[in-house]
Amino acid sequence: METMTETKTRRPRRSKADIESAIMRAAIAQIKKKGFSMALVTDIVKRAKIEPIVFYNRYKNLEEFYDNFVKRFDYWISDLMRCINGNLYTEKGYGDALEKLLKGLLGDAIMTELLRWEVTEGTNITERTSRLREIDCTHIISKYEEHFTDRDVDIIALTALSIAGIYYMVLHKDRSTFGGIDINTEEGVNRLSNAIRQQAEILFQHHKRKVKMERLEECLREEGLSDEAITRCLEKVGLRLREESPA
Repeated sequence: METMTETKTRRPRRSKADIESAIMRAAIAQIKKKGFSMALVTDIVKRAKIEPIVFYNRYKNLEEFYDNFVKRFDYWISDLMRCINGNLYTEKGYGDALEKLLKGLLGDAIMTELLRWEVTEGTNITERTSRLREIDCTHIISKYEEHFTDRDVDIIALTALSIAGIYYMVLHKDRSTFGGIDINTEEGVNRLSNAIRQQAEILFQHHKRKVKMERLEECLREEGLSDEAITRCLEKVGLRLREESPA
């Protein structure tokens, strides 16, 4: 017959799903606290309130666990893009995408730690996640070349710089401000959001303006004006965009 003490101290039996959930919650807590590289199996099993053997019955080692873990939690840009209302390849869609990336990363501590891990350590997992995210991102960004025909503006390189800048400022936010901007504050986040919108406007308005000027030049040419006269007229009002080819 069980004693009262034995009844009180015996842990309730947990299902496989409950144990897996406990491991995942413990891993999330430890990664947020220490990062991927510093979190240990002993930390995870202790927080999950399981014996080490229970963990190793499921995963050969921590690397195998992380391999499974990041597949669940990686921040796929294509998922974010699907949340954009309207056309992604418009000025508004472009701004929406970058702003969602910024705010999404600020609200996702696990993805931030995964990016930090990728920067600091080259493992099979970090190399794979980086490569897959690049494939995912490039597939989306490269389509801008189909919609953004202004070859004077390198939309791919400018977008890459914007995304890299967002990554850096998010990873750097607990170390120092950058350019006096503190994205731990609402004011700092709003400044970056406004800058993203300004960049989108500059890029797309430049493109629209150039297209209009080219159409205007063509129209004036059809009306009988010479190229020299068109150039003089546009230069007088500061609208000349296309430089003459060198002799």
